[in-house]
Amino acid sequence: MHQIESILAKNEKYRLDEPIPPESEMDQVELALKAELKGWYRDFVRLGGLNDLRFSAEILAPQELLENQIYVKSRAYIAFASNGCGDLFCWSVGESPEIFLWDHETNRFTEDAPDFISWLERNRF
Repeated sequence: MHQIESILAKNEKYRLDEPIPPESEMDQVELALKAELKGWYRDFVRLGGLNDLRFSAEILAPQELLENQIYVKSRAYIAFASNGCGDLFCWSVGESPEIFLWDHETNRFTEDAPDFISWLERNRF
């Protein structure tokens, strides 16, 4: 079983019954961002993770990636989740697996987790 699928398979009662965004929507977001979406993000969306309510951060739908990118103002990072206080969790464009937290007050990026799976496990309740 896929690691993300394993995390999402626990305690199904906290999931919304909403449609999963199609691959074509993610393709369009990639074109608009001029950056490739990480494979783990695509897997998370495809597996219905956006409908899971058991995360301490709000993980953004594909269209929300575009909407939130205006805050980050850096083409080196893509925001994929919000902590609800104005800060955004980001991945760096390229091969790096680390997850970064962008602080909206200082405009600084600090490493938050070594990879998405670690971040997901830590932010799940």
